[in-house]
Amino acid sequence: MNAMLPLLRLRAREVVRTWRVWVLPVVLVFLAASGPVIARFTNEILAGALGGGELTALALPEPTAADAAARWITDLSQLAVFVVVIMAAGAINTEVRSGVASLLLVKPASRSAYVVSHAVVLVGFVAVAAFVGALVSWGVTRVVFGGAGGDGVGASNLGAMLGATGLWVVLAMVLITVSLLASATFDAMAAAAGVGVGAFFLLAVAGAAPRLAEFTPAGLLPAAVAVASGTPTEGFATWWPVGTGLGASLVLVVVAVAVFRRRELR
Repeated sequence: MNAMLPLLRLRAREVVRTWRVWVLPVVLVFLAASGPVIARFTNEILAGALGGGELTALALPEPTAADAAARWITDLSQLAVFVVVIMAAGAINTEVRSGVASLLLVKPASRSAYVVSHAVVLVGFVAVAAFVGALVSWGVTRVVFGGAGGDGVGASNLGAMLGATGLWVVLAMVLITVSLLASATFDAMAAAAGVGVGAFFLLAVAGAAPRLAEFTPAGLLPAAVAVASGTPTEGFATWWPVGTGLGASLVLVVVAVAVFRRRELR
């Protein structure tokens, strides 16, 4: 693929010099820092809102570090997912509409390299931001829940947090490649973003089916929550969702390249 390295450098500069370098990291750090605090003081917040008697009647369990870890993955799968999808959904069609794609492809740069460079840099950026957020979440959890000890916030929990975040990154990779394919297909960014968001909800619904969750990317989110909270499902092999997620991402990139090769540029 011609001009891959120059395109990768260009994409990296685009990340650093545009809104992307601020929005996703800021969102993830905010979620990472606030999640453990909210998890720790949820009962107190509810007590103030409902009154002590009503809270006692609910018999809520005492919050733990595992709750904070699970909340981190849940937060990733809410607001962060939409930011990731929007970034990928506007990656190709925005440059096609503005004429930037035409200029890049006469350098010369192949259309394959053009699409793949978008995918590589977006996935890399999201992965780095997610793992930084995981470290922040783990650190805040240690502070809020009182360091290592019986509540399970020792060094082994850091490994679980990073492992769970890695599973989420594979899910994000699937959504990025779906959105890139949509971006290569549709002129409207909103349409491409709708495809990406729809893919996320489809995977979330499919994850409720045990067989689908066990053997397809639909199992990545449930597996990430289980690993983060220290409650992995017995007999559940995470390599199946990871393997099918990576395979699906590769296929989606290949299809996106094929679609973009047939697209007329302005």
